[in-house]
Parts: sequence; structure tokens; C-alpha cells
Amino acid sequence: MKHGDRWQRDYEKVITTQSELERIIKLSDGERNAIEELRTEYPVKISRHYLSLLDPNDPDDPLRKVVVPTMDEMVHRTDGHKDDVHADEAKFQPCPGIVHRYPGKLLLMPTLGCPSHCRFCFRKGRKVQHLSQKDADVALDYIRNDESIRDVIITGGEPLFLSDEELHFWVSSVRAIEHVQIIRITSRAPIYVPSRITQSLVDMLAEHRPIYMIFSFLHARELTPELEKGIRMMADAGIVMLQQGPLLKGINDDPHVMKELNERLVALQVIPYYTIWGISSPGTEHFMVDGEHASNLVAALENTTSGFCVPHLITIARGDKVRMMGWSPDKAAAHLRNRPRAGASTPISTNIMNAAPHK
Repeated sequence: MKHGDRWQRDYEKVITTQSELERIIKLSDGERNAIEELRTEYPVKISRHYLSLLDPNDPDDPLRKVVVPTMDEMVHRTDGHKDDVHADEAKFQPCPGIVHRYPGKLLLMPTLGCPSHCRFCFRKGRKVQHLSQKDADVALDYIRNDESIRDVIITGGEPLFLSDEELHFWVSSVRAIEHVQIIRITSRAPIYVPSRITQSLVDMLAEHRPIYMIFSFLHARELTPELEKGIRMMADAGIVMLQQGPLLKGINDDPHVMKELNERLVALQVIPYYTIWGISSPGTEHFMVDGEHASNLVAALENTTSGFCVPHLITIARGDKVRMMGWSPDKAAAHLRNRPRAGASTPISTNIMNAAPHK
């Protein structure tokens, strides 16, 4: 069997029913009920590779929470629709497959299919479909006709759910548009199916450099030897790789977890770009962390690791991404709390921390 065929077979072998899942892990009553209740709205879908990473006997296992439904998904706030990021996206869709929220950049979504279903997904509930050729032409014409667009993020769904030929169509079509300078591809597919990173995929992407592959890792346990090999192939081909992902309660909202993940990614030439809190949609409230916890978590990484292992902290405010940055007395205090020392490292350290910021 050719390596290029393996990922397609791995995609076909995903677990989609309770009976299949129970042959591999011991489900709790709550998990069984949730799988049944959500079978239409957002059914279970888990790659066999990812199942091999989680604890089959512990419902509290962080990786298990990523893919196995729980009854917490049935809890919806009465005003939750006000913070539904996915619903808000609909206001910025000039045509199928395009979300154009910000000046100069847009999302291009050629497919809504995925090799596994993340339980925290804010686009859950969408019908799985590829854009038709007609819709594809309209979407690409939209980009061609707006010369202000310099940055196209190919996302989904999951772009690497497409075949190499389909993905090549999208990447080459966008690259041919003269005013587009940056092409990004966002993906969790290799985390679920590491065999998806093939030499043919890497060669195709390298033809269209500069290209940015954006991964969304949640936990260091997702970095397996096979996946590390694929990531090194991309690095050797000159593909720039970044990490961006959400902070999720009970999964990765711990500075030690984030430090280990980011340091291992940097060793593979994947640079942490940002981590985000506050992406909300119905059925995901149990994953939410608050701003104070998120801010303290990232602050706890400062000066404990390499600077490029510390991601920017992003949140959502009135539908827009907001970078949480800048000096404040609270941040200074958090810095000192997280790293108590017997004495100042220099005679003026305390004065600097207590002084006003530079203008």
C-alpha cells in the first residue's frame, strides 16, 4: 500500500457509533446518553489514532474530553446566542465559502468536513459539504475582485480533509491572484490522522511558498513520533508553521501543560502564535475559561521559557478578536506573584515594576 493511500484509509476508519466506541473504551452513562442525544446535532466522530492516545478508563482524561461527548453539551445558556461566534460569522458572508470580517484578510472555507469532531467546535451543527464548482468560482472571483485582500486563510471545516488535488486547486488558484501576499492553511487533521502529512502533500505546498501552516494543538500528548516526522518534513521544505489554539477548561488550562506543549512545538520549528479564550457557541460553555484565569496562565509562562514559547493572548469582544497586551499594575502584580523571589535581581527591579509605563 502506498503511503499516499494510507491517510485516505485512515479517514475512512473513523469511529462514528456508540457500539464501535464501546469496543475500545469504557463509556460512562453520561457519555452514552450524550452520544445518543447528539447523534443528529453533532454526532461522535473520532479517528482511531486519536482514540489510541486517550485513557480508555478515565472520563476525566483531557484528550477524551476533546472528542467524546458529555451531557454538558446539552446545557445552553438562555442568552448564549448573543455570544455565538459561529452565528456572528453569518453577518460577514458575501458568498458561500467566504467570511470577510476584517479589512485586508478573509476566511476561505472550501469544505466543512473534518476527520474527527472536536467537541468544543464553534462551527458545529453545519451540514458537512464541499463547495460546488459554481460556488468555488464565485468565491475565487470575490477575492480576485477585491484588491484590498492580501491575506487568505484557507480553513473550514478542515482543508486537509480534501485530497491533494482538491487542495492544490484552491492553493494554486489563490496564489495566482496577484494582490494576495499571504496564504494560510489552518488544520487539526494531522493531529487526528498523522498519515495525512505525506511527501506529495509537502511537495505541493512547497511549490506555493511562502505558505503558512497553522496547527491547533491542545496538549503535548497529541505530538506523536509519526506526527513529529511529518512536521519535520514540512520544516525541511521551508513551510512556515505556527500554533494557535483555544484555552479549554479541564484540557489545557494549566501553565505546565502549555509550557510543555509550546516548548516541544518550538523544538519542531512550530512557533506559538496565539492562544484564545472566550470562543463561545451553544453547548461549549463547560470548556470556557475566564479572562483573569487566561491572563494569569499566560503570565505564568513569562520568564520561565523562551520568549517565542509564550503565545499572544486573544479573546473575542463584540464579535472581534482582541489582543490582550500592554503594561498594567495588575499584570505587574501577577508577574511577581507567579515568580516570588527572595530578592530583586537588580537594585531597581522593584521600582521598575511599580513605576508607570514608558510613554
